[in-house]
Amino acid sequence: MIKHLRRGLFGLMALMIATTALAQTNSYRYSLDLTRVKDDQLQVELQTPAISQSSIRFYMPKIIPGTYSVSDYGKFVTELKAYTKKGKELPVKRLDDNSWEISKANQMTRMSYWVEDIFDTQQEHGIYMMSATNIEEGVNFVIHTPGFFGYFENMKEIPFELSITKPEAFYGSTGLIPVSSTPTQDVYRTGDYDLLMDSPLMYNLPDTTFINVANARVLVSVHSPNKQVTSAFLAQQFDKLLQATAQYLGGKLPVEKYAFILYFAEPGKAQPAQGALEHNTSSFYYISEYPQMMLAPSLVDIAAHEFFHIVTPLTLHSEEIANFNFNEPILSRHLWLYEGVTEYASDHVQVRYNHISPAQFLDKLAEKINNNRSQYNDTLPFTELSQKAAAEHESQYGNVYEKGAVIAAMLDIRLLELSNGQLDLQKLLRRLSQKYGINKPFKDEALFGELEEMSYPEIGDFLRTYVAGPSPLPLQEYLQKVGIVYEQQPDRQVATFGKVNLGFNQEQMRLEVSGTSDMNAFGQAMGYQKGDLLISLQGQELTPATAQAIIQGYSANTKAGDKVEMLIARKNEQGEYQQMTLSAPAQTVTSPGTVSLRMAEKATYEQLRLRNQWLQANPNTARPEDVESIDALLKTLYGVISGPAGERNWERFHALFTPHARMSAMARNKSGQQLLVSMTPQEYQQKNAPFFMESGFWEEELGRQVVQFGELASVMSAYHFRTQEGGEPQQRGVNSIQLVKEQGRWWIANIIWNTEREDNPIPANLLPQPPKEASKKAKK
Repeated sequence: MIKHLRRGLFGLMALMIATTALAQTNSYRYSLDLTRVKDDQLQVELQTPAISQSSIRFYMPKIIPGTYSVSDYGKFVTELKAYTKKGKELPVKRLDDNSWEISKANQMTRMSYWVEDIFDTQQEHGIYMMSATNIEEGVNFVIHTPGFFGYFENMKEIPFELSITKPEAFYGSTGLIPVSSTPTQDVYRTGDYDLLMDSPLMYNLPDTTFINVANARVLVSVHSPNKQVTSAFLAQQFDKLLQATAQYLGGKLPVEKYAFILYFAEPGKAQPAQGALEHNTSSFYYISEYPQMMLAPSLVDIAAHEFFHIVTPLTLHSEEIANFNFNEPILSRHLWLYEGVTEYASDHVQVRYNHISPAQFLDKLAEKINNNRSQYNDTLPFTELSQKAAAEHESQYGNVYEKGAVIAAMLDIRLLELSNGQLDLQKLLRRLSQKYGINKPFKDEALFGELEEMSYPEIGDFLRTYVAGPSPLPLQEYLQKVGIVYEQQPDRQVATFGKVNLGFNQEQMRLEVSGTSDMNAFGQAMGYQKGDLLISLQGQELTPATAQAIIQGYSANTKAGDKVEMLIARKNEQGEYQQMTLSAPAQTVTSPGTVSLRMAEKATYEQLRLRNQWLQANPNTARPEDVESIDALLKTLYGVISGPAGERNWERFHALFTPHARMSAMARNKSGQQLLVSMTPQEYQQKNAPFFMESGFWEEELGRQVVQFGELASVMSAYHFRTQEGGEPQQRGVNSIQLVKEQGRWWIANIIWNTEREDNPIPANLLPQPPKEASKKAKK
């Protein structure tokens, strides 16, 4: 009860503070009534801030961070009107899709306009569903704030208040913390427009679950019309990964609340452009509704990526991000940091905390390397790509998730190598966060120098050469440092599709040529134009379900000179689609050979040590000679805990075990019953280290039996131990040891031991056999 009372008092205090501040500070006061829907539209009301000039422009966002593509949210705004205090309507002129000119603005106190639902609009647009809006009366409202709320020119940096009237029993899912909340109204407040734009909301009958992660409360909110997905199930799937992420980030998160907001669309009604969009304290998902067990693996992967954005760009960002221009953006040169490092970290945390195996992690890395080499320009400097990602290099934007992640991986390896395992990429970013942070952006052009100063000169060289320069990453050289074999198949000739950018026309439900800026000679010969709808290739219809397989088959099986026919639909002067056939002789291009990565079977100790520092949360590296065979492993196991009183080599001891290994003993309780006592190797050390410091201990193997099946082995090993070197054995017993061979070495997965008793003697076949009598001398 005390906890709830304190929360209530805090909310009341926050509301009082906010109300006082609004009375003293110039601010926007928006209101939205979800109980008054008209023709799939909602009316937005605005109590305007005080405006001194006689004429002013009002803007809706043209582009937003995260998508970096033209959205033109203003296209969905109609009937924008401005009023004086007495209700007189002021002159308003629409200038373009996203801006309006308001005359006599110094007399304005109120504005209103209507916003159309984007999810099921009939208008053509380029807005991703994960950044669109939904108005479904009495069922669900997706309030992506760029679709509802605008700003006056040069007036983004003042407070915004948002009051939402909601149907009773509806819940608002968001990363924002309301300053007040009742059953029918929520009030939120942000310090500026940027934070409002970064805060999506979803209102519906609640299906929500909270997870406590370090210092933060994480909300999982689900809208699933057919109840095929529940928040409780997804929270269970996300929980382990989120806890690992908190450890990966140093045990504390830079947020108090985070929201996973998941909208599942009925498959028959779902738009094909699906996915997730990150925000500083939340992420929004638009996904087709299927059984939750089917969706879980991909959702965990996506959620891992989006959650890491609490580091970049929430905590770390440049001035271009902090002061984002929603209508004429100047982009940062560091998408490798915001998206590439985030994508890498979302995979890296999973291998470090044993959610995926090292082999699976390497497969993910190899896939990114192959996508970078086959689909993008590997010599385009990443800083240039970033700055022109919304214009000249729009077609290369996807490489931020491919090469961007590989850049981060190689940077991580280089940092670990230079620091002898003491400094990795996340620790370096934490150093940077101590200087900069949520309210203190860095200068875009100064970042490389900052990272170099906080680490090593070689890191500055790396960034200038491989991020700001055209040089391909030295993948083979860097991966060899960690004992990873880089194998590449020979290059091959494949039929080119024309190197045009493809998108999806949601209205026509067809693949569409979305850009021709990188079109090659074959594309020019075919005569593709931007906006062409692709109907069929070589007589095979291109649908969302078949297009990928058809295009891949075409590339692999078409020979140079073969006749290529593409049926398209192109708009005529009247804006109507007309079908026509494009044709040209096929041309082939060189496709890079596929790259695969695997762990070297004969890696050196130095390579293994650096690899484990890279891939393990608590790295501990075995000497190759300790684990190269079952015999070597058992000799090391007995030897490492034996010796005179003093410290044992616990690093060498722990390196023999798998991450989840157990050590167990049969022991008598006070009643004389034999019970199993189980512990981890770390707990074994804690329990026995004090004894070893004060007493000698020598454990020796007497004999063993080994049963091996491929990479599995079960060993029954008889032992005795003594506390004085050369003294009488004090106890005998049997260790039952389960071993597994992985990554080219043997590991201990489990040990259970039991002591010898009168009623439990060691089997004779585990003990040394007495020597046979010498044979009688042959008769003369």
